Amino acid sequence: MIGSGQVLFSATASSGTIKWYDAPTGGTEITDLNPIISVTTTYYAEAITDAGCVSTSRTPVTATVFPQGTTQLSYRFTNPEITNLSGTDYFEFDVEVKANEPSYFWTGNVNLDFNNNTLSSNPNDWSVMPAMLLYYSTPISIVGSNLNIDCKADIDASSEANTSNFAEITTAYQTLFTVRAKITDQTGVAGIDFNEDNMNGKQFYYLSERPWYGACQNPNNYDPANFTDTYAGRVYATKFGWTQVGNLNWSIAVNTSLWEGEALVPLANASNLRIHNHAQLTIPVDGEMTITGNIDIKPANGLIIESDASGTGSLITGTALGTGSAVANRYMTTGAWHIVASPVSGQSITGFLAINANVATDEVDNTVRGMMDYNPAGNLWNDYFTNSTPGLLETGKGFCMRTNANSSVSFEGALQAGDQSASGLTPDKWNCIGNPYTSAIGINNTSSSSGATNFLDENATNFDPSYGAIYVWDNPDANNGLEEKYTVISNASAGFDIQQEQAFLVKMNTTATSVGFNSGMQIHQPSLDLKSAKNVWPTINLQVSSNSQKSSTVIAFNSGMTKGLDPTYDAGLLKGSTDLSIYSHLVEDNGIPFAIQALPDNDYTSLIIPIGLDFKTGGEVVFSASTINLPPDCMLILEDKLAQSFTDLSKNVYSVTIAANLSSSDRFRLHTSYLTTGLNIDYFLGKLSAYAVRNVEIRVKGQVSNQAIATLYDIQGREILVEKLDEGSINVINTPNIKSSIYLLFVNDNGKSQGFKIPVRE
Repeated sequence: MIGSGQVLFSATASSGTIKWYDAPTGGTEITDLNPIISVTTTYYAEAITDAGCVSTSRTPVTATVFPQGTTQLSYRFTNPEITNLSGTDYFEFDVEVKANEPSYFWTGNVNLDFNNNTLSSNPNDWSVMPAMLLYYSTPISIVGSNLNIDCKADIDASSEANTSNFAEITTAYQTLFTVRAKITDQTGVAGIDFNEDNMNGKQFYYLSERPWYGACQNPNNYDPANFTDTYAGRVYATKFGWTQVGNLNWSIAVNTSLWEGEALVPLANASNLRIHNHAQLTIPVDGEMTITGNIDIKPANGLIIESDASGTGSLITGTALGTGSAVANRYMTTGAWHIVASPVSGQSITGFLAINANVATDEVDNTVRGMMDYNPAGNLWNDYFTNSTPGLLETGKGFCMRTNANSSVSFEGALQAGDQSASGLTPDKWNCIGNPYTSAIGINNTSSSSGATNFLDENATNFDPSYGAIYVWDNPDANNGLEEKYTVISNASAGFDIQQEQAFLVKMNTTATSVGFNSGMQIHQPSLDLKSAKNVWPTINLQVSSNSQKSSTVIAFNSGMTKGLDPTYDAGLLKGSTDLSIYSHLVEDNGIPFAIQALPDNDYTSLIIPIGLDFKTGGEVVFSASTINLPPDCMLILEDKLAQSFTDLSKNVYSVTIAANLSSSDRFRLHTSYLTTGLNIDYFLGKLSAYAVRNVEIRVKGQVSNQAIATLYDIQGREILVEKLDEGSINVINTPNIKSSIYLLFVNDNGKSQGFKIPVRE
C-alpha cells in the first residue's frame, strides 16, 4: 500500500541468520529493522548458515508500508530520588508515557543520554523495573553515555488487542518503568535526558484489524523537564520528599536540587542549590540556610523567605544565579516609621507598592503612600511616594516606610549575594543606606561577624572621621521616652548586628560616593529584631529626662582609645526631632558634639568629660547614669558649674531647672572615679564633716583610723594634695595659699569613703 509509515523486518531460518538488503546484489544492508519509507518497495533477504555459508541468491520481499497512525506518544520523567542499597547510592526515577488517544502499546524503545561521570557506564550498575504497563522483559544496552531500553508487549499477538497481550496506554501519564543507576560522583549532575533522535519513529501500537500493528505518529512529544542539571547529591520530589546520598543530613553541605513541588527547610547546609522549574523552596521564620557555592533559581518566586513577629528566615549564599526570582518578606509593626532596604534587585518602586497594599495610604489621596527616600543635599526626607513614582529599589538604598497594620511587606526580585555596593552616594552628607542581604550582618568589631569582617571596619575610610558610625532610627516608644531619635552604633558600642532589610544613616567623607558590603559580614540571626546589640566594653550611659522626653550619650572605655578623635569609635551626634539632647565633647576637643565618646581605660581617676545640653522647651531636667562592666570602685561625679554642685550619679540623680532655648557645651562636666582602685564604695553615712578655714587649712571632724587618707582635688579634677590622717576625731590639713574656688575632698578609711564639696575663700 502506498503511504507514509514504517516497515518492520522479521524473518526466521531453521538455522543461521537473515540479512536484509535494498538491492538483489550489492546494495546497502538494512541494519535498522524499523525503517521509515514513503513508497512501496522491495527488500531482499539473504540467508547465512551457522557455518557461514551465504545463499547464492537473495529472496525478494515486497514491503508493505504500515500506515502512520494518529496515535502520538508523550514521554516525561518523574519522581527522582536517591536510594541507598547495601551501602551503594543510586539515582532512581520513573519514565512515564501517555497517548493523545487511548491505544495499546506494541513495541519500541526508550533511549536516554546520561552523564557517565556522575552515573556508572557499566550496564550491570543499571536496572529497569517495568511497571504494570509492560509484561515482558526490558533488555538494556549502553554505548558510551547512551542507554537503550527495549520495550515490548506481546510481539506474537495477532488477534484482538487487550491487556493480556498489550500494554494499554491512556490519555493520562502512566509509569512505563522505573530506572535505577549507580551514582559514581555525588557532586555531579545526573545529566539524564531523552535522546529524541533515537526514539522518534520507532514506537508501534496495535491496530484493530490486519496488519494488527502500525507506527505511532512521528515525532513523539517530550516534556521539557529533565534531569540534565539535577544534582545527584540531595534531591527533593513531592512523592519522596528529601533524599540524599548516604542518609538525609542537613548539617552536611552537598549539592542539592529541588526538582519539583513545594519544600521547606528550617536549618540546612548545601554546597550548591538549584531550584528547578515547577518547584518552590520556603525558609520559615526560624529557618537558616547556608550555601557555600551558588543558588540557582529558575522559576519566578522560586524562593520564599518568611517573616512574622517572632523572626525572619535567613539565607546566606556565595553567589546567586538563574533567571528566576525570590520573595523576601519583612514583618513591620504599624503606627511607626521604619527605615528599610531591599534584599533583592530589579524591583521597581511602582511594582513594590502595587503588591504591598499594606504600605500606608494618605487619608485624602489614596495614591499617596507611606514611603519616601532621603535627600542628602537637604538633609531631610523627600516627599511621600505615589503609586506612579519612578525608579527602582536600588541595591543598598534605604527607604522610610510605614504600614497600616502589623504585617509583612514583600520584596520580589533577584537575590543579592557576594560583594555588593551602595553607590551614587553624596559626599560630605548624610546618606540613607541598608543591609542588601537576606541575612543579618555584623556592624562593629565586637559583633557576631567580627571573626570575619564587619561593616564599620570595611568602610572606615568612607566616613567622616568624626561620624564613623551607623545611625539607626529609633521608633518612638516607652523605652526611648516617646522621642523620635537615632541610636548610634560605633566600634565603641556593644556588639551590634542588624537584620535583613534594616537601613540606617551614615555621614560620608568629602570624597566617598559608595559603601561596600561583603559576605564575611553575613550571619544567621532569624530572631533578631530590626536592631540588636550585645554589651562588651565598660560603658557609662548618661541620660537626661524631662517629663516624657529622654536623651542619652555614651562614654565607653578601652585600652586602645585616646582622649582625642578615634575614628569609627567616637561618633558625632545626629539629632532627631527631639528638643532635648545631651552629648559630650572630646576630652581633647575638636568642636563637634558626640553621641559616643571612646576613652582610655587606664585613667579613670583623672578624666573630666565636657557634657553638652540642648533644651528648647526648658524646665526641670533629671540627670542619671547607668554603667556596664565598669569597675566597682568607679564613681561618676556630675558637676554643674553654674550651680557649683557635684553629684555622685553612681548613687543619686541630679535635678535642675533649665531655662528655655539652652544650648550649652560647657556648663556640665562628668568626673570619673576619684576613689583609689580596689576600694569598695561604702560610705561613712554622715559620720564625718569637713570645712575650710580661709585658704589656710581644712579641718576634718569625726573618728578615723590611722589608715585614713585624705585627697583634695580642684574642680578640674587635678590632684592638689594627699595626706595621711591621724587616728582620732579631728584632723587639720594645711592648705597654704590655695586659690578661692570649689574643691573636692575625699576621705578613704579601710574601704569606706566620704566626699565633701569644700568652698575656699582667701
